[in-house]
Amino acid sequence: MLYFCPKIVECLLVMKMNRLILWVLFSTLIACKGKRNEPTIISGFFPNAKDSFVVLYSNDTPIDTAYLDKNKTFLFNLNITEGELFNFETDGKYQYVYVEPKDSVVVYANALSFEESISFSGKGSAINNFLLSQSKMSDAQEEVFRKFHSLPPMQYKNKSDSLYQDRKREYDDFLKLNPQLTEKAKDLALVSATFPIYKEMEIYPFVYQNKNNISIVDLLPYNFYDYRKQINYNDSFLEYFRPYYRYMVMYVNNLAFTQYTYDTHTLVDVSRELGFHLQKIKIIDSLFTNGSLRDNLYRNAAYAYIFNIQEHTEYKDYFDKFAKYNKDNKYKAELDKVFRNVIALQAGRIPPDFDLINANGEPTKFSEIQQPEVTIYYFWSVNQKELSKLIFGRVSQLKKLFPNVKFVGIDIGQDKTQWRKQISNTDWTDQYHSINFIDLSQKFLINNINKSVIIDKNGRIISAFEDIFSPNLEKILLSKES
Repeated sequence: MLYFCPKIVECLLVMKMNRLILWVLFSTLIACKGKRNEPTIISGFFPNAKDSFVVLYSNDTPIDTAYLDKNKTFLFNLNITEGELFNFETDGKYQYVYVEPKDSVVVYANALSFEESISFSGKGSAINNFLLSQSKMSDAQEEVFRKFHSLPPMQYKNKSDSLYQDRKREYDDFLKLNPQLTEKAKDLALVSATFPIYKEMEIYPFVYQNKNNISIVDLLPYNFYDYRKQINYNDSFLEYFRPYYRYMVMYVNNLAFTQYTYDTHTLVDVSRELGFHLQKIKIIDSLFTNGSLRDNLYRNAAYAYIFNIQEHTEYKDYFDKFAKYNKDNKYKAELDKVFRNVIALQAGRIPPDFDLINANGEPTKFSEIQQPEVTIYYFWSVNQKELSKLIFGRVSQLKKLFPNVKFVGIDIGQDKTQWRKQISNTDWTDQYHSINFIDLSQKFLINNINKSVIIDKNGRIISAFEDIFSPNLEKILLSKES
């Protein structure tokens, strides 16, 4: 029989316990270290994607690119210390994704039906799926609100309040199911659910007055804008979040509309009034002291002026006042270029030149196809068949009304081969294809393909801001015939 000294046994037990404690401590340290180094990941699977890469943006700045492997999967490994809102782009589609440290968010989307199929899974997916569902709901409700615009103010408010309560309940239910959400995640969820409703409240007065040709300022219930009291108008975290930004745009528009119509007692469409656009410049300065939101709102205001004022006879007044408030705007170089392009498109000037190819595939330039007669240059796209069909129908109508006017079509689509195939199978004449649409769109400030450019027999601009469907276009042509 073996005999163990109690002291030896005690020592062995102590040594064993110490080793156990050391092992536990070591394991804990390793686990803690592993947690500290646990990466934050955005990965995904995009079957049928045409692009070979995915670009990740922080605000409006690209910060990383991930290439799709042969299985159409990708991965971003992020180093962040707090929750951040990103967006990614592939195949011309953009999508927000919010991640917090140590999240591992997986996104799936079939590129053939991106918006319909996109979904999130993994750690951090709950908030992203909620944002996605709210975005889809907002898109669907825009049509509902368009039907509400003809309602009197009190009825409109009641309808809007009802939809707001529905969205707020969804938000509250989401919080109950996800009690661990951080404050940033809660802010994103609340804004995604409620700000689309607030935006529609700001749109309503403008649309109602235009539809009914009566002043609405004094018809609104006293509590119509009560929701404004709850809003942080300078939230740097949300300034690039679309529901927040779109609300701010309409908020500024509505404030300018209210002030301008009150001062002038006008019932006209204020979007075509210089005074309305000048009012927006002052309002943005008074409410948004600095930062990216201020810069972006001024940028939006500048483009709204350019694309809504058809004849820029007072453009210098606007540009001078705009420059006064935007010396440090981060988009200053871009906007200065746009303003120069507006000046270059004024009546009486020689239009800017750009590259084309003719129906035979031969290179040419806009300056080389000018006609010795009044000519309308209209745009269409082989990639937008239904709209292009309407444009050609309008051109046929105008040709009958104005037989002495020449009509020249310029395709701005991306498929040169398909364009040549299409025009070879039709009786469309005087057709050209734009080689570099970005260059063309910047020079002629094209924001939709309905735009047309009218040139006189001497090759000078009559108007570079007319919509092909506009009745004003016919007035211009009639004036040139008389």
